[in-house]
Amino acid sequence: MSMRGKRFFIGLTAAAALTAIISGSAYAYDTVKEGVLTVGVEGTYPPITYHDESGELTGFDVEVAKAIGEKLGLKVQFVESEWDSLLASIDSGRIDTVINAVSVTDERKKKYDFTDPYVSLYRHVIVKGDNNSIKSLDDLKGTKVAENITTEYADQLEALGATIVPIDTMQQAFDLITSGRADFTLLEDVQFGPYMKEHPDADLKIAFTIDGNKDDVDQFAIPTKKGTDLNAAINDALNTLKEDGELGKLSEKYFDADVIDYDSIGGKKAGSGSDTEAETEGVSEAGTEGSAAAE
Repeated sequence: MSMRGKRFFIGLTAAAALTAIISGSAYAYDTVKEGVLTVGVEGTYPPITYHDESGELTGFDVEVAKAIGEKLGLKVQFVESEWDSLLASIDSGRIDTVINAVSVTDERKKKYDFTDPYVSLYRHVIVKGDNNSIKSLDDLKGTKVAENITTEYADQLEALGATIVPIDTMQQAFDLITSGRADFTLLEDVQFGPYMKEHPDADLKIAFTIDGNKDDVDQFAIPTKKGTDLNAAINDALNTLKEDGELGKLSEKYFDADVIDYDSIGGKKAGSGSDTEAETEGVSEAGTEGSAAAE
C-alpha cells in the first residue's frame, strides 16, 4: 500500500471511530463485551421478565433493556440467573447491569450507580384466601414471610416480627402460602393482578396495601458498577424513552396502567384484580418496604 493509501485508510478509520463515539455506539461505553450490553434477568417473574408459551424470553424489563440497547447502539445479551446472584454478577464482571425490577436502597447505592427510577408501584401483602388474621403491619409479628434471603427488607421484616422463609420465584412464594408453610408475601399489583387473571381459582388474596405516601412507593432503577460512563448513558436513554412515550406504552402493554413515575400512579394504589382488599397508611413509621420474589 502506498503512503497516500495508508494515510487515506488511517483517515477513514479515525473518522469511523469519531462517528461511533458521537453516535453513542458500543465503542463509547465501558461494557463487559465490546458492542454488547449484558443484562442480568430472572426470567421467572411475569410480567417483568419471563418466558412466553413459545419459550421466548419476554416481559416489561426485557423490552426496556432492548429499547435502551437500541438507543445506545449496543446489542443486548440476556443472562438468566436466580435473583440472589444477579447483583453479584455485576461485581464479578459477568454482566453490565440488572434490569429486573431492582429497588433502590441506601445500601445498594453504596455499591452501584443507579439511574433515575423508571417504575413506581405500591405493594400488597398477599395471604391465603381464608387468612383473616393479617390486616395491618401490626399483625405481622410472629408470622412467616415468603421472601428472597437477600432481600433488602430483611431487617425491616424481622423488626416487625416476621421470619423469612426463603424463595427464588413468585410461584414458590404462592405455593408456600397456600400450603400453610408461609403466612404472606409482599408483591406489587402489577404482578398479582395478572397472576389472578390467569389463575382465578388461586387461593390467594390481598390482606392490605402498603399505601401511605411517596415514601411507601417501591421504585425500580437500573444499577451498574460505580465510576463508569455506562450508567449516565443508560439514564439518558431511559429519559428519552420516557419523553417519547415508549416507556408509557410498554407499561400499558404489560401492566394495563401507566406506572412510570409516582405522579402517573396518581398517589393511589392500582386496581388489584381481587375483591378482597384493605388499606393501611403510615408504613414508613414501621419501616418496611419491598416486593416478594424480587428485589
